[in-house]
Amino acid sequence: MDQQDQLEYGFGTAVFVLDYTSDKTTPVDAERAFGETTKENFWRMWPHVRDWAQELWQIIEDERGHLARPALDEELDDVGGGG
Repeated sequence: MDQQDQLEYGFGTAVFVLDYTSDKTTPVDAERAFGETTKENFWRMWPHVRDWAQELWQIIEDERGHLARPALDEELDDVGGGG
């Protein structure tokens, strides 16, 4: 596995774990339950991670976002029921 593959694997795992954590605990409960080292690392690292992730998300949104939007051409918008 080359470095890019390792980065992709680690990133995919981190996103999965973050999503899982957000489903299992509230921010208030996490702040109460997480240790000081975890909270310090999050507080220190998150602004950079958030900015980087937002830029990556925007690049992907620009590339793929149109695929999730409804067609604007009324001829393509066939809902049926007409007679």
